[in-house]
Amino acid sequence: MTMEQLIERACLLEQKIRTAPETGRSDFQVEFARVMSRIKATGARIPAHLRRTEEVLYDELVENQFDNMPV
Repeated sequence: MTMEQLIERACLLEQKIRTAPETGRSDFQVEFARVMSRIKATGARIPAHLRRTEEVLYDELVENQFDNMPV
């Protein structure tokens, strides 16, 4: 895939993530992370909106790990 195709794919996944219900977001997280890793590996500049989405998904992932933890 070219860099343009990778960024287009990441943007498409970002749209799906934003419109998915909260429980369905994780379905797209793995592929989104894979695409983002490929973009980073090339050293290309990642658009800010994609970085923000990546951060939100990571925060949700961490938060979900603590949902069933006893207090």
